[in-house]
Amino acid sequence: MSPRRGKASCRGKGIKTGNAMLNLHAVKTQIDQMVEDQRGVQLDFQAKLNLALKEHKALAANWEMLARKIEKSKTSWLLPGLVESPDRRYGLPPRPERISVAATDGSQIFPDRHEVSSCYLINIGYILLHYGSGEKPLMSSKPTLYYKDENVYEEWGGRRMFVNRELVGLRRGLMEFSELTELSLAAQEEGHRVLALSDGTLILWSLEGKPQDFKETYLQEFMESFERLRQARIPLVGYISRPGSQDLVNALKLNLCPLEVADCDRCPWKGENQFGSAAEKIESLPADSGQGLPCGPLEGLCDAVLMRQLLKVGERTPLFKSSSKILDSYGPHYIYFFYLHVGAEIARVELPEWVAEDRELLDLVHACVFDQAEKGQGYPVTLSEAHERAVVRGADREAFYRFLGDTFVKNDIKVGISSKSLKKRHASI
Repeated sequence: MSPRRGKASCRGKGIKTGNAMLNLHAVKTQIDQMVEDQRGVQLDFQAKLNLALKEHKALAANWEMLARKIEKSKTSWLLPGLVESPDRRYGLPPRPERISVAATDGSQIFPDRHEVSSCYLINIGYILLHYGSGEKPLMSSKPTLYYKDENVYEEWGGRRMFVNRELVGLRRGLMEFSELTELSLAAQEEGHRVLALSDGTLILWSLEGKPQDFKETYLQEFMESFERLRQARIPLVGYISRPGSQDLVNALKLNLCPLEVADCDRCPWKGENQFGSAAEKIESLPADSGQGLPCGPLEGLCDAVLMRQLLKVGERTPLFKSSSKILDSYGPHYIYFFYLHVGAEIARVELPEWVAEDRELLDLVHACVFDQAEKGQGYPVTLSEAHERAVVRGADREAFYRFLGDTFVKNDIKVGISSKSLKKRHASI
């Protein structure tokens, strides 16, 4: 075949010689279909949101009945404990003129068996900002290297295992809380009124399902920090940015269920089961729901989307109790939460029971968290600064392993680096 004919053949298939060429004509119909589908998704989403707003408004009259139904029901999703009417709103209280905010965050270099050593490093960034006193902030970081056998290998449930990313993450979280506690208590001893702010949830979800000795050991260490802050009456706060939680929406879904007590595992709308066929039980299902379940019309919504429609900037929701099973082991530190409109987003704010039950501390949390997010242009400034001091970037990791290797060589310690690691380093040059 001649070069000319070869080029013609390529053009006929929509391919440009020397360069790949996208056949936009062939893609156009798919793009049109995608746009049409997205339009339908948006309309469906708006219908779900409108229904959620309607159901939420209706709760004002019968929220206590729903609270009892929540306590009795068994669902496959988390439900909030209702302690007051969900339709209540709390305006922004004034922030104290003088307040100090402590925050920590962490980062790590995970153990890598392809590298010079199986050690790992945890770096904790911390910051203490003073307002109203004119004092300079305290900000720094504290790196800790783990290399001994008792750090690199752990034994739980009768099994000895090499530390993995999850274990390093748990240790990092423990160090963040420990450092936050020490920082807050030291500031209080110097005469400051302090708020302790943590990045992320206060609920140790990852401990659920773990061996009992593992769970008890980590819980005890975390709760020691919680208890020290409680005794000092320093409010502890967990700030969750862009939360995807659905606790309140799940309560609305439960409210749609016509059964007096719901049991998702024995739901009569889920096909054939011991209750008989679903067809015999679906008489009360709304004809226009388009879903197989009474709770289906609200599937896919999250609390933050709903709260965006209900809260004004600076306002918070009432308190809710989390229903996570791990909290049964928290004692007086059971976790409550509320949603707060900080302007740029709806944040989820978590706090222990002893803070939730103290109105003065609760108002302090509300005022200070909003103020921090406003100063940070949508995200608490102390958490942002702590993160900057904690983060270990790719260049830091490479420098760490180069320094580690050089130090080993200088001290006549055998160095072994896998070919995989060498290729990765070469590729990054």
